[in-house]
Amino acid sequence: MRLFLPLLLFMLWGFGAMAQTTTSVKGNVTDKQTGQPLTGAAVKLKNEHYTASGTTGLDGSFVFRNVPAGAYEIKVKDLGHHEVEQKIRCEGTVHTVNVAMEPKDVALNTLTVIGKGDKGSEKSALKTVQKADMVLNAVSAAAIQVSPDITIANVMQRVSGVSLERSNNGDGQYAIIRGMDKRYQYTLINGIKIPSPDNKNRYVPLDIFPADLVDRLEVYKSITPSMEGDAIGGATNMVMKDAPKHFMLNGNAAIGYAQTLFDNDFTRFSRSGSAKTSPRIRMGNNYEANISEFTNNPLHLNTGKAPVASVFGISAGGRSKNGKLGAIAGISYQNTYRSNQSLYLQTEVDKSNNEPAFTAAKNREYSIQQQRAGMHAKVDYRFNDDQHISLYAAYMSLGQNLFRFSSDTSLELGRTVPGSGRVSNNYRSERSVQQISNFTLQGNHKVADQLYMNWSAVYSKATANVPNRTELNVNTGVTPQKDGSLKQQPVLLDALEGVTHEWSRNSDEDKSGYLNFTYSPKIGNIQPEISVGGMYRNKQRHSYYDEYTLRPDSTTQPFFGNIDDHQLTLFNRVGAPDNALNYDFTENVGAYYGQVKFQIGRLQTLAGVRIEHTKATWASAVPANVEGKTGSVKYVDVLPGIHFKYMPDNKQNVRLSYYSAISRPGFYETIPHRGGDPDQDYPEVGNPYLKRATSDNFDLRYEYFPKALDQLLAGVFYKRIKDPIESALVQNGRSINLMSGNFGTATNYGFELEATKYIRKFGIRLNYTFTNSSITSNKMLWYREDNGNITQKTVSQERPLQGQSKHIGNLSLLYKDAHSGFDAQLAMVYTGERIDIVSQFLNNDIWQKGFVQLDFSTEKRIWKKLYAYAKVGNLLNTPYELFIKSPNTEKSAAGVPQQTVGKNASVRKNTYGQTYLLGLRFKL
Repeated sequence: MRLFLPLLLFMLWGFGAMAQTTTSVKGNVTDKQTGQPLTGAAVKLKNEHYTASGTTGLDGSFVFRNVPAGAYEIKVKDLGHHEVEQKIRCEGTVHTVNVAMEPKDVALNTLTVIGKGDKGSEKSALKTVQKADMVLNAVSAAAIQVSPDITIANVMQRVSGVSLERSNNGDGQYAIIRGMDKRYQYTLINGIKIPSPDNKNRYVPLDIFPADLVDRLEVYKSITPSMEGDAIGGATNMVMKDAPKHFMLNGNAAIGYAQTLFDNDFTRFSRSGSAKTSPRIRMGNNYEANISEFTNNPLHLNTGKAPVASVFGISAGGRSKNGKLGAIAGISYQNTYRSNQSLYLQTEVDKSNNEPAFTAAKNREYSIQQQRAGMHAKVDYRFNDDQHISLYAAYMSLGQNLFRFSSDTSLELGRTVPGSGRVSNNYRSERSVQQISNFTLQGNHKVADQLYMNWSAVYSKATANVPNRTELNVNTGVTPQKDGSLKQQPVLLDALEGVTHEWSRNSDEDKSGYLNFTYSPKIGNIQPEISVGGMYRNKQRHSYYDEYTLRPDSTTQPFFGNIDDHQLTLFNRVGAPDNALNYDFTENVGAYYGQVKFQIGRLQTLAGVRIEHTKATWASAVPANVEGKTGSVKYVDVLPGIHFKYMPDNKQNVRLSYYSAISRPGFYETIPHRGGDPDQDYPEVGNPYLKRATSDNFDLRYEYFPKALDQLLAGVFYKRIKDPIESALVQNGRSINLMSGNFGTATNYGFELEATKYIRKFGIRLNYTFTNSSITSNKMLWYREDNGNITQKTVSQERPLQGQSKHIGNLSLLYKDAHSGFDAQLAMVYTGERIDIVSQFLNNDIWQKGFVQLDFSTEKRIWKKLYAYAKVGNLLNTPYELFIKSPNTEKSAAGVPQQTVGKNASVRKNTYGQTYLLGLRFKL
């Protein structure tokens, strides 16, 4: 021990002496004039015995570790700055060197610069947020490119306060902003509102847009009087790529696969022989179809391994030598395959205890092919600095081939013992195509000194077409025998709906004009911007629907899988001429506004008012004796707004704003009908008395942009909504239907926090939104009286708004190395539980379970301008789950799949699996 202790002390002293002979050299490189950090500057440290080199990170910092003690020369180089050399001496554990680089100046007699910043960069997106007149968030093309997302819908989930409503293939489809449902917002392309291909509603499915055509995605949380007023939740603006100053050619190609397809086959169907329109639409309302006009080809199925997914995109652009003429064009194409599974438990309310009662269990399997295409082009001409015009054209298309097998086990009919009862199997083959086109001619002109004018002439059209959706319905089951055994029944074609053929198509056509004037006079020390303008839009919407039912000639002939072996008779030869999905809707909106923006000291004020006139008329094909078959509505809205922005310095903003907004009902919601879309889990009912919703909206936000890509945004918001519109389950006789209605007055308030911080090449981006909404609505309650009779009464219940999650969060771990061209991102999204469907009955609302989704992406430069990238989606295989907050009793949970006594009642569970994409990208 006496020998060991001195030896240990000697070793520790030796290690300490060795540690003191090395130094960590670190520091920051900034622009001497602006103080901004310089990213990617080359830093070299050397003496005659030691050399080390590296580049600065996104925060302008660098570090060299384990540098031997001694004298060194440090040399810093950066494009556009004078080279810096310094002598340093490394002694001790840490040596700090901060370098301020002087920009290079070139003296010329006359220099005229015409150009624009890179709108697709992350710095440009931050500047957009900082300089905006209203509260907004922005995502740059650069951030989108290295994210795990390939559609605009999925990009939206990275924005603070935004959650997604997903489609049947698991991808995002609609955005919910600050807990406000998709109906409370609108969508813009380059600031121009676009129509919807949905055959019932106004909202635009964001999964139709490929992400690689966008230069910047902007999410408006508040709006100014110069913007259209139907934005209680906000608005989404896609700023498309513009003509660059120099020639540009970008492209990418990738292949991918879905995890579920490794283990499951993919089912295809034939589309040959299917007519694009129904016999009635082709020949007229009085035409009687015959059986020869219907093909069984969509029921000819082919099952096997799915092809690999493919992604392709290319864009090119530039300007003429004198800079006057600019042009850009881009194409994007995505062809993906998915295989998904779903378990849906149909419910109604048990009158004996007001608890969920399960009536059927539906197992569904999906094979989905999506073909997403986007094309856009822009030509602009600058006569001079004060006069220029542009023509923009865009076309977006989403085609989907969907095969669905659904096995519906009745939990009531004939279910005398577990495992017995009727089973209905449904085979559906469906081709659907959604399209959006937009043509915008714009001009910007200087009319006189300090007087400017801009105008836009716009034609937009959205269409959707589902030609010959074909379904085959068969029935079977298991019947208990007297001896206690179970007998398997034969598979038979459904006697009433053996085969059905459905056609639906619709169009939403907008013709719009915009005209704005801005005058900036000098008044003392203030130069205000006084803006006035207006817009007019004529909307023509047409919807067509037909359904034909084919019944088997024999109700006893077993079905062995081939529909061609059966003789069928056409039941309804005239189709469905009186279905409410046959309707015409015309809407004219005229608006004008006035606003003024001025700055006194560091306080900027923007205030004004917008007035919108709305007139809508409709005519539907429902029978003449149905109230609301035709109708019209006319109203005027006065929408004031005021926005304050206080700027303590060039890195900070404090915003306070108020605006008034509306939300118009969907087209189909106001038309009286019963039944409707077969895709809905509950039959729909129209409501011709539906009113528009109105709201008062308040925002307070603090913004801090310290350096480079770092930011801190923190704010609170409050909304008071009168007559909010929600879809609710209502009871009509013995059936449960889905109907939209107005629900009194609601409030919605919350808190948002967003932060981004980079330390050299590592970064973290996070956001969190707390939202709390409240609405009180009348609910029905079944209860047992003292005398034993079961009766019903009306009670009031307070609940959140439909679609509102109390907690939403994003956390992304980032790595960016500009020198080697390497990016990586691990992105997590949390969405808290929210009401999916509002029930008419107390405590029977259907909720979506909270979930976490994890995605990963990476990109690496492999040769000059060539990059390899990979994207992995849904790493945790997060399911989509619905439930009712009503603990199961032994009675209600007995024999029902996925139910646990004492736990919430499960209603649906969809699983989607992971997705993989591997590709190459080049930039010239």
